[in-house]
Amino acid sequence: MRESCLLLLLLCLYLHSTTGHEVKHTALAFGKDDSSYIILNKDASPLAESFTVCSWVKRMRNERDYRQYWFSYGFGSPRNYEFIVGDTGYAYMLSGSTSYTEATRTIGEWHHICVTWKYSTRMRYTYYDGVQIGSGSTSSGRKLRTPATLMLGQLLRGYGVQNIESSYYFGGQLFDTNIYTVQLTADQVKEMFDQGRCGNYSQTFGENTFLSWSEILDEDRTGSVTEVTLEGCDTEHVHPEEEEEEREEEEEEQEGTWDFLRDERFFNKIISNTLVNNITSQLELLAEFKNHSIDDALISHLKRHHPNQTTGNETEGEEEETEDWDFLTDKHFYEIVVTEELILAFTDQFDLLAEFIGHRCDDYLIKHLNKHHS
Repeated sequence: MRESCLLLLLLCLYLHSTTGHEVKHTALAFGKDDSSYIILNKDASPLAESFTVCSWVKRMRNERDYRQYWFSYGFGSPRNYEFIVGDTGYAYMLSGSTSYTEATRTIGEWHHICVTWKYSTRMRYTYYDGVQIGSGSTSSGRKLRTPATLMLGQLLRGYGVQNIESSYYFGGQLFDTNIYTVQLTADQVKEMFDQGRCGNYSQTFGENTFLSWSEILDEDRTGSVTEVTLEGCDTEHVHPEEEEEEREEEEEEQEGTWDFLRDERFFNKIISNTLVNNITSQLELLAEFKNHSIDDALISHLKRHHPNQTTGNETEGEEEETEDWDFLTDKHFYEIVVTEELILAFTDQFDLLAEFIGHRCDDYLIKHLNKHHS
């Protein structure tokens, strides 16, 4: 019994560590001054040989017409820019800037920025909205140095808050900032962006997560750093190709006014003059039951006393129900009161169907009619 409980506990712990958690949809707004920041109080040693820093970033000022820095990793004496990231995708790390194409400076718009690095390959990459915009190599044998001050909201030129660079404050908003101990791949970064600000993919890296957004929200804040409810949570954020696929799937699943053609009397049959004329004749007969509801009783009466004369279903001296009227059980007919307007509408519908004489009444045709002639 104790062994079973222990196995169950280990399984729960494993699932907890390998599955993603919901992202708290709260952004942080940083004051437009040199005293608004968050220090991330955690030993940075696990980042020494590989890391990824990702965040949704909203630039909110343009006073200097220049980049503002939202992430800093400060080490040692002044002018030691160990690792910094700006709000246009600019990144400087390990004594060198990453060659990159700087993104257009936009005010008040969310953009996704990721910077990755790995000691064994010496390669660093910068991604902006899921696209790699920069890359570079670091010096042989160079690792990220510790101890360090990790800070959000300011530019650090060394270890400790006394090394905040004046007037380079961020002053914008951050959301879903996460730091990982591994170098994420280009596909992983793209997936994170593709899921949009409210996706949970960023929370699925388990033990490779060094610091998560939920942990950052629990950190002490200095100065004017305030929580902001994330507006326009874009869980529907998809690429155009995916949006088109979803739209087509919805159209296929959506029931239309022509779905009665799936009745066995029509489906997979070739549309002919005889078929259209027979249906038109039936509608003329149905018009004689004006103000009656199309229910089981009426359908049974029609099937027994007014079978389609071309089917040969009648037996001399015997009234036998046929299936010619089963199409009335479709929801677009069933339990509807017979009116002149109804008969005219369905007569027009079958006149339109006559334009497809010679075509097979299959899924393709029914979808076409539902889409263009409903």
